[in-house]
Amino acid sequence: MEDFSNNAIRDIAVQCAAQSSKTQTVICCACWAISEDPGPGLWVTSTKDELRDFVRDRLTPTFENCRPVKARMGEPTLTGFTFDGMAFYCAWAGSKARLQSKPIRWLFCDEVRNYPPGRLEMVLKRTRSFWNSRRFLISTPGTKGDAMDTAFRAGDQRHWHFECPHCHHLQQLKFEQLKWDTNEATKPGGKWRFDALAGTIRYECSSCGFGIKDTPVERRWIENHGKFVPLNTNAPRSRVSYTWNALLPHWVEWRSVVEEFLAAMDAMRTDGDIEAMFTFVTETLGESWDTDRWLVTRDDYIFERKADYNFGDVWPMEKVRFLAADRQAKGGEHYFWVCRAFGPGGASRLISYGRCNTVMELEEIREKLSVSKANCMIDSGFKATEVYRFCQATGWKAMKGDDADWFLYQDPKTEKVVRRPWRKVLVDPSIGAKASTAKRHLTLYQWSNPTVKDHLALFTHGVVGQWTVPGTTGRDYFDQLTAEVRDNREDSRGRVKTVWVQKRRDNHFLDCELMIDVAAIITGLVKSAGVQGVPPTVMDENETS
Repeated sequence: MEDFSNNAIRDIAVQCAAQSSKTQTVICCACWAISEDPGPGLWVTSTKDELRDFVRDRLTPTFENCRPVKARMGEPTLTGFTFDGMAFYCAWAGSKARLQSKPIRWLFCDEVRNYPPGRLEMVLKRTRSFWNSRRFLISTPGTKGDAMDTAFRAGDQRHWHFECPHCHHLQQLKFEQLKWDTNEATKPGGKWRFDALAGTIRYECSSCGFGIKDTPVERRWIENHGKFVPLNTNAPRSRVSYTWNALLPHWVEWRSVVEEFLAAMDAMRTDGDIEAMFTFVTETLGESWDTDRWLVTRDDYIFERKADYNFGDVWPMEKVRFLAADRQAKGGEHYFWVCRAFGPGGASRLISYGRCNTVMELEEIREKLSVSKANCMIDSGFKATEVYRFCQATGWKAMKGDDADWFLYQDPKTEKVVRRPWRKVLVDPSIGAKASTAKRHLTLYQWSNPTVKDHLALFTHGVVGQWTVPGTTGRDYFDQLTAEVRDNREDSRGRVKTVWVQKRRDNHFLDCELMIDVAAIITGLVKSAGVQGVPPTVMDENETS
């Protein structure tokens, strides 16, 4: 709040744990600006529904209960509020028109991680007309390299440090120092007994090892005997950024943090559910999600996915199987294909893989492996029209990767706009056919290459679920599956983004596994992370899996 009133500071970025008073603090800053230094203001939320609820439940009550603000307040308008000496607008990131007009001095961008690509950059330009403008970005973190993460890293990156009540060593408040006992009393028979576990939770000083308990006195000590310490001393003075985790607010019990972490770890290992850990990292630890944090760097990691079974073995836990094919043209038309089965908790087994030369052979393979047509997919990236016609004739699903990080989707029941790593679009298979041919649109499934590749990597590295291959799987499959690696690339604006780079020419089995992973996400067999609204559903509403 002191930085907000300082004209030497232009940009403030706050990414921290959820439900830790960040939004209410920023609303108070808006009240100060209205009362003490009027100028046109704008509050931006991620969606229209969120804006409506926020204005009604948070912004209006605060304005009306703050006397200096209430004294200046006029009649509300369709676009926000009017005050003596200034207008205060409200908008959502999905509306270009609301983000591109009127100069703004006080800009408040809320939950930036959910903005559509490019919208933050668009609205930031609104402040150019004011030398003393302030741009306040607040959000729970998203993924590494997104707009909020970039803004935080561009600032001086202030983390909360506190003095140990025993040795007075100043240290950063880190989740890694939160300890608890694992023994027969707290985890009998491999099952956590949380009432017994709660009594052993303590925060160990990184210097003397003193154990700080979760009591009102000791939690208040952490809040009252500390300060924010900048860790990026190279940042310009005009850019400050803050972060803190859920260990800091005294109203958040450490027990709840530990329980959430253990539940997320269990969901990752046994259920193949990444979303729980994503939520814990971003909304409880207040850190950006970084897939690299979980991946090993060894080249032979993939061989650890070999399990003690052979091709053709019966798997009693199997619920459904998928077949995916990737069409190629070099050396004559041919197809690489992969078949994978799924069981409870997102566990999966490689059933078979190989190469064939015609679509007729693909159909024979499908019948031999007993895969439903509704669960068969083929990449339409090469000779798309021919692929579309094959799908129209057989019932296979046409699929294609896209470089978008995610796609927007409006839930027809709630009418809320959410993000998903896939979408359905309609294509016309009759393009190029005779004019007399009747048009019949076909569904094309597009998926996010960056998101799905990250998602599959967590399975293939053994971080999530039980993704396995037979012990006799050949080297050709492994070479193609590891043909791409993650690499950090910096753009002209200094933003670092992790991208997938192809190191070997052939990656067709990888493409097949990606399509299967998309199908597993769509049908609810596994869960993705970092996106919203991925409801369990079959591939098509009138077909079953």
